[in-house]
Amino acid sequence: MKILQAIYQYQTGGGSLQVVSDLATAARRAGHEVSVLARDVKVSEAIAAERFFTGNKIVDGWRLWQRLRRESFDIIHVHDRYCSLLLRLMPQAPASVQTNHIAYRTRRRLTRFADCVVGCSAAMDRHHAEFFKLPPERRALIPNGVCFRSPDRSRAERLRQELPLLRSRQICLTVARLSEQKGHAYLLEAIAHLPLALRESWCFVWAGDGELRETLELQARQQGVSQDILFLGQTSEVPEWLSLANTFVLPSLYEGLPLALMEAMSAGLPCLATDIDGNRELLHQGENGCLCKAHDSKALAEALEQLLTDENLRSHLGKQAQTDYWNHWTFERTWQQYEALYQRLADVGCENNQPPVPSPQSLAPSP
Repeated sequence: MKILQAIYQYQTGGGSLQVVSDLATAARRAGHEVSVLARDVKVSEAIAAERFFTGNKIVDGWRLWQRLRRESFDIIHVHDRYCSLLLRLMPQAPASVQTNHIAYRTRRRLTRFADCVVGCSAAMDRHHAEFFKLPPERRALIPNGVCFRSPDRSRAERLRQELPLLRSRQICLTVARLSEQKGHAYLLEAIAHLPLALRESWCFVWAGDGELRETLELQARQQGVSQDILFLGQTSEVPEWLSLANTFVLPSLYEGLPLALMEAMSAGLPCLATDIDGNRELLHQGENGCLCKAHDSKALAEALEQLLTDENLRSHLGKQAQTDYWNHWTFERTWQQYEALYQRLADVGCENNQPPVPSPQSLAPSP
């Protein structure tokens, strides 16, 4: 198949870029021809994409139409509303797939979706059905997955040696953009509520960057916990940090289906996350992880203290989380379902010689 992927709206360090990259890589390995259109140089370099979109709908729409006239694509896969709008304005286009990575809430009548809209979680699929009233024949549920990335052990040890703070402390890791969505402010307050002796034996490492970094660093100083939190910024060494960590916490306020949490599970880390859609599809309280109330620093502090002080609990949760990752959340399973969906849509499109309207049965994900 000849596949075109397109992404315009994204956030640096966000999971949508990783999904696009992993899908393109998997498709090429399977023998498909893949082109990826993106917005700027950083994304182009990160996922080997072509810098294409300008932000001007008229210009971008015209250029996309010309591209589709020149090249014969079997499938177009878009990852945001901007690209889906451009696509739906085309007088004629190949079969199209749209993956929504967050739950959009906008004017329903004005929302233009691709032929088939993929929910990356069960909660997202319900949102498409209940909020947007999309019928079963225009929806598919394909949960996110992540590729396991083995750490470079020598690099990990170098990281530990370069930071003296880590030589005497265990590591509680968070991997997330420093944005309001990810709930770092609540985690910071929770850390401040922990007993001093516990804070002195743990270091809270935050991997990721964002618009709230200066605010959070100031808040950490004001709360008296700046010596307990290590702001890493954006890093390509997440596998190494996962291998160094002893536990993982994700205090998000809302999620699709978080890749960072899956990566922590794949590394066998005991995980604590907020009890929200997306997180609760991955973690089950007391079985393979811990969940606590969102928007509540006190509840987060209590759950965090329990996890950090109970080594047996951490061992049990980490082992089960890793088992569940291999059973349910590998990217191979995700790719197999996307490839099957692409093929079904392309086949229907060839039969009808027009953008297809697939049947509910054809969109059922693989078991």
